[in-house]
Amino acid sequence: MTPADMKTLLLHNCWLIALALIVTTKSATTSSATELPIAVTPSRGIYREPVTVTITTTDDVSSGSTIYYSTDGTIPTPATGIRYGSPLQVADTTVLRVVAYAADGTKSQCVTTTYLFPEAMLRQEGDDQPRHWGEREGRPVPADYSIDANIVQFSTNRDRLLKSLTELAVVSLVLDPYDLLDSEHGIYANPTERGVTWERPASMEILLPASSDQNGANADKSSEQTKLRNVQADCGLRIQGGWNRRPEESPKHSLRLLFKRRYGPSELNFPLFPADVLPPDASASQQTTTSFDTLILRGGNNNSWLHRGGNERLRADYIRDQWMRDTYASMGHVSARGRYVHVLLNGLYWGVYNLCERPSAPFLATHFGGDKDDYDARNGDKMVDGDDRAWQELMSLVNQGIHSDGEYVAICSRLDIVSFADFMLLNLYGANADYDGASNWYAGRNHKENGPYRFFVWDGERTNEDATNNTIEYDCDQCPARIFQRLRQWPPFRQLFRQRVQLHCTGGGVLTPQAAAERFAFRARQIENAVVAESARWGDYRLIVHQHETGPYLRYSADAHWRVEIDRLMREYFPRRTGILVEQLKKVDLADGL
Repeated sequence: MTPADMKTLLLHNCWLIALALIVTTKSATTSSATELPIAVTPSRGIYREPVTVTITTTDDVSSGSTIYYSTDGTIPTPATGIRYGSPLQVADTTVLRVVAYAADGTKSQCVTTTYLFPEAMLRQEGDDQPRHWGEREGRPVPADYSIDANIVQFSTNRDRLLKSLTELAVVSLVLDPYDLLDSEHGIYANPTERGVTWERPASMEILLPASSDQNGANADKSSEQTKLRNVQADCGLRIQGGWNRRPEESPKHSLRLLFKRRYGPSELNFPLFPADVLPPDASASQQTTTSFDTLILRGGNNNSWLHRGGNERLRADYIRDQWMRDTYASMGHVSARGRYVHVLLNGLYWGVYNLCERPSAPFLATHFGGDKDDYDARNGDKMVDGDDRAWQELMSLVNQGIHSDGEYVAICSRLDIVSFADFMLLNLYGANADYDGASNWYAGRNHKENGPYRFFVWDGERTNEDATNNTIEYDCDQCPARIFQRLRQWPPFRQLFRQRVQLHCTGGGVLTPQAAAERFAFRARQIENAVVAESARWGDYRLIVHQHETGPYLRYSADAHWRVEIDRLMREYFPRRTGILVEQLKKVDLADGL
């Protein structure tokens, strides 16, 4: 808790006691759960020149065994795999899966290794893949795999796309095609299905950005440095999200990675979010935990080139949600960290994704202490961990209204009031047009300690659209806005809120024009080349594949569309928004004296 927060609490007329944050890092198994008896060389990575791949067994357990491999995502067996006899020549993007079978019938763990050849990626067509991704409302869902030649035919676009693979990490997901695309069983062909029964085993590899002195990521193909740079873990894979699941809304579904003992390690232990991938003012307040039991690959929906509405496609930026979470961290609060990555599905390029933490119970335990079973966590109206008894108590008090200091204090005892004030100030700054009682925010508490609820920014894609937007009066039951509307009727909360406005919206505060714009520009610089890859993969979808709802239907590109929106926000939104918001707040007695 910052000195400014301590001062605010002393001034705030409430006997709420601040909980000390206990920062812990869970011990976890590494991404290599056991010592594997198979060695595949060279290691996984990004390559520019063909490589010769050698597979060997490495201990007595596997001596005399027969090695089988596959390149289609299936786990090889003696009946379905290809028997390994001599080194393999690999010159195209390949997902290699290897299993050794001993004479007594025992087998090794499957080893998955991805070799990415960026130049080959530019020619991606997917001709050997299913032409439909299941059905939706009785109609086949058209599949789309190709890289748009109209984008990559220009040398500047091609060069920027290839450069982006040296700037962002690549996440390669490999799983049996039956589990992915089968019309009855595959998760991508049935994206609206939910729950553990629609979770499939997969391999996840993270190929970190290549340095300029390497042949892709692996100039010295046997170096220990290369092995440390990249990581692999087996995990469960699900489709993630709400509207993004619906094929008519987006063919680029978000994904959830779940690390469980049934697949491999119970947690991924890897430094996914080093300080240099986070904005400087956001990284200072964030924890350095490197253990994760769940990760989300957010594909984007609102304000993206795949949205059903033409206006939102023209506003595509791929930054707003991450900027909101970054900014909440910059305000001094725990927030889900994120970084941009390229994603491969069974070796096919799938676009730019936002890899981020999920603020459910394991996240809360990591950042606030205790065990994940100690926490209640909810995503909008869905309890994801624990129960909603304390939530219903809080909302009952809120909906009764505040008529005395005692009633106000009762709400404060169930709510981290300072972080909530900042959560609401941030959503008012962004004029969030899409958070309600059903979705697009997280909240959690430590029920073992009877702790207060804390709110977390999630899915803030409908923010920062027009500098004059005003959402101060927005209200709905069972959502943060309802809590805010009741609290702002009581003088002590108005006093607290004014103090937060002064802290963040004046001087060098987090929401002042320069600070807000610099944080946004930091993320824009990270993806300005990767957006070319996104346009090559998905920019023509609404023009060529599925003209859904409203036009214009265009071939969206980095320079003609994304850059135009980024420049508009930097020119028209950030310089003006703070002053406009303060004036809006003054009119409702929430920013007097500023």
